Amino acid sequence: MDRRKFLKASAIAAGGALAAPYILPSGRLFAASGARIVDHVVFVLFGGGIRNQESVKQQYLANQGLPTQGNVMENMLTGAKPSQNLVYTQWNPILSNSLASQGTLFPEMRYKTGPTGHYNGHTVGMTGNYTETGLNLNINPEFPTVFEYYRKHYNPAKNAINAWWISEGLGPYPSLNYSRHPSYGSQYGANYLRPATVFASQLGNKYYGDASSFQPDDVNRLEKVKNFLDKNFDKSISDIPGVNNVRADMEAIKDLYIDILNGVIPIDWPLPNGVSQSELTGDLINFAAAWQVLNRFKPELTVINSFNLDICHSDFTGYIKNLHKADYGVGWLWNKIQSDPVMANNTIMICMPEHGRNLMPNNLYDNNGLRAFDHTSDNNSREVFSLIVGPSSKVKQGQVVGTSTTPVGESIDIVPTIAHILGFHNDIPAGLLPGKVLNQAFV
Repeated sequence: MDRRKFLKASAIAAGGALAAPYILPSGRLFAASGARIVDHVVFVLFGGGIRNQESVKQQYLANQGLPTQGNVMENMLTGAKPSQNLVYTQWNPILSNSLASQGTLFPEMRYKTGPTGHYNGHTVGMTGNYTETGLNLNINPEFPTVFEYYRKHYNPAKNAINAWWISEGLGPYPSLNYSRHPSYGSQYGANYLRPATVFASQLGNKYYGDASSFQPDDVNRLEKVKNFLDKNFDKSISDIPGVNNVRADMEAIKDLYIDILNGVIPIDWPLPNGVSQSELTGDLINFAAAWQVLNRFKPELTVINSFNLDICHSDFTGYIKNLHKADYGVGWLWNKIQSDPVMANNTIMICMPEHGRNLMPNNLYDNNGLRAFDHTSDNNSREVFSLIVGPSSKVKQGQVVGTSTTPVGESIDIVPTIAHILGFHNDIPAGLLPGKVLNQAFV
């Protein structure tokens, strides 16, 4: 070793010695920026729009001119199921106690401003900022996402393998793991997984299909990737902008995907015993994929979206069926988390719809003669709920906060609440998060 290299190596070694991390009694390196409540957060962001009438208000078909009311979400909410005029197959709840009894329910939150569209609703839920974007819905959001805040401000900064965005792959969803904000960006983004692609072989499709099966926006994305790679062929992976994992994490993620594609891992589907895989929805597949990621990597921040509820534009019966199934998937995932020795009693789950749906129906009827509902920014489409579930020592149990006359909370409150739970809320620069922490939920 020459003199210059020796001095450089010595300086690095000395610097490392001077900056040796303090090992906490818990075994963790460093202290978080603030006191954590738990080490894992799972955020379920329901896409497609859920009306409070069919969810927390448990009105079932009452708004269709029928007398039947009841709870179609027995895993999440407390209340008796409908007893007549059944337009869906009732699956017995997988949880013996509803999630509402294991946490705090905010039944009357508000999505206060901006279009109640899917890009807007997801962007609000994941950035904690309202947005007026209504044209280009395939761009990264203007404000940082919860993943970026977490990865940049948690001390020490977290690798991408600790943050996951699990969602449908079409439309705006793949663009929501990081923003265009100049102080953040892709280097702080999360790993993105589209379960319908990775799980294709487990669902009877050995191969995803040829290019003819792609939607037009998929083809455009592939063309952009090709052009991007052509321009960067002489660079190493660490030189290319994007969500980068360290080599060991890249290999671990690859191994998971290969194990799934080759059928090495037996996939546990969120279905009741005896129910065929034909009853799976995209939402249930997303929950199954989320569990594979949680089980393998124990990430600290995971966001999962659903999307099948958007059928309510034309098929109210299908909406009720999918709402019931999505509820089952949430309960199933919570059961899985409680069975894991690392995540049990150390995880908080938050559930919220991206937005609601209109009070008045449109002019479409389904096969059962039930009216359909759009989401065109009326006051009803701005009514949402949120459920925060966790260990009794951390989250208040069986509590209901807010009413229709005194609503509590907004859609923009979820991101600061997650930041509070994971202990980095106070480190986020002032002015970026206008929402409040939902402190009412915590012990």
